[in-house]
Amino acid sequence: MPPGDARADPPPKTLDDFRRERGEGWQWARAQSEQCPQCGQNAAALDRALLGPALLRSADEWRSFLVAADDAYLRRVPAPGVFSPIQYGSHVRDIQHVYGDRILLMLEEDNPVFPQFNPDEASWNAFNEIEAEILAAQIRDEAQRLADILDGLEPDDWSRTMIRDGGSDGVYSFTVAGLASYAVHESHHHLLDANGTLDDARGATEGSR
Repeated sequence: MPPGDARADPPPKTLDDFRRERGEGWQWARAQSEQCPQCGQNAAALDRALLGPALLRSADEWRSFLVAADDAYLRRVPAPGVFSPIQYGSHVRDIQHVYGDRILLMLEEDNPVFPQFNPDEASWNAFNEIEAEILAAQIRDEAQRLADILDGLEPDDWSRTMIRDGGSDGVYSFTVAGLASYAVHESHHHLLDANGTLDDARGATEGSR
């Protein structure tokens, strides 16, 4: 740095910085109403009665993957801003729990406001320590809880709303139906991330247009 130049070195990039650069996830709110442009799934097009079963089916697929995959592969972080398969699975587990809690509150309050669910880097590091079979059981338990919540909804409940305030990442409105569709998409999409087949799914989607 030249003498007298007061410019400081830029701060190190955070996990969120890397994710923004990769374009990962920041427009996923569209999954509540349209087909995902990356994985091709259209959870929003499912009949509402099929959302819970879709969560359970995805949880079973997660279990099959987690118990069969090599442990070293499950814990490998491929690149900055990309998660290991165990980390993706832990995120799916937590999303299902958080979304279940949010739906329950949406039934009690009119248009509640929530922050974007965004674990810190220490949490992501801790995720990578969990045993695969334990995680598989946890994903199934949370999927069952959320499916049970959806199964208990009255017809008018599906249209109740919330606001997710993601700050610089956007402010979005969700219905209960939209949030449930979003949860189904998260589980499906991140399993493709984890098992390395997202690019295959993207190619198949693009080829069908």
